[in-house]
This record gives sequence, structure tokens and C-alpha cells, in this order.
Amino acid sequence: MAALSLLSLGAYIPIWFGLTWAELRRETKDERMMPLAHALSTLIPGLNAVLCWRHFRAIDGLLEKATLGARVDSTSAAIGLVIWWLTFTHYSSEPLFLVMDAVELAAGTAVVVYGQRALNGLWAARGGEERVTQTDLIAIAIAGVYALVTVVGFLSTVP
Repeated sequence: MAALSLLSLGAYIPIWFGLTWAELRRETKDERMMPLAHALSTLIPGLNAVLCWRHFRAIDGLLEKATLGARVDSTSAAIGLVIWWLTFTHYSSEPLFLVMDAVELAAGTAVVVYGQRALNGLWAARGGEERVTQTDLIAIAIAGVYALVTVVGFLSTVP
């Protein structure tokens, strides 16, 4: 998840929210949970904080029911997602903004890793195993090419 988040320059983060919301929907059997709308809502300021908080509350609720002892903090995750969102609101090649973008990308990646680790622990406690599928490898390859093209494009514009 970290590789996909970083190599896609943050584009994977809304996808992760949608995919994991679909998993949570199956788990809770709540047909009102809409994964696509959930993923797209990560891009709407204000709403994204509430959405992330709800997302991590749902994960925490499952962890609590499983009595694993592991928990997640919804507020920290929401703050991390809001920090990540700032990346999509500006673009500049100024050094200060490049540093800010790196911090924001790290925050979004940390949110995804935090949530995925909790879910992996939950699935492992139920007898599942963590695995990398062929689709995951293809997505990582595409994200890697995207990151490479973006960096090369940026470097070609620097005088």
C-alpha cells in the first residue's frame, strides 16, 4: 500500500478508501455504504475529514468486536488525510512547495498504511493471510511508470 501511495504520488489514496469501504460493506452487510462515493469524497475539503473519521471508526469497531487489543485512532487518521489533501490543492516547483508536497504525501501514505495494517491484523486473526496479487503488481508497475514520467517531466522543466 505504501508503494502504491508513494509511486502514484497520492492518487492511490482515494482508491484505497473506496476498496476498503467495499470490504467493510461486505463485512457489515450495510448496503448503504457506497464505495465509489466514499472514494471520491476524499477529494472534498471538510467532508474528507468526516469521511476518514467514519472510515476509521468502522475499522476500529471491527477491531473492538474481534477483541484483538489493537485499535486505530480515527481523529489522527482524519488529520493525516486532510494534510494529504493539501497536495491536490496546489502545484508549484518552488522548493518550499516541493517539501510541503513530500510531507503531505507522507501523511496520506501513513494514513493508508495505518488503516491497512489494522485490517490485515483483523483478517489474519480470522485465518486470512496477507498476499500480493498479480493486480497489485500491475498497479505498482503502472504507478512506478507514472512517478518516473512525472519526475522526468519535472526535471526537464528545471533550468
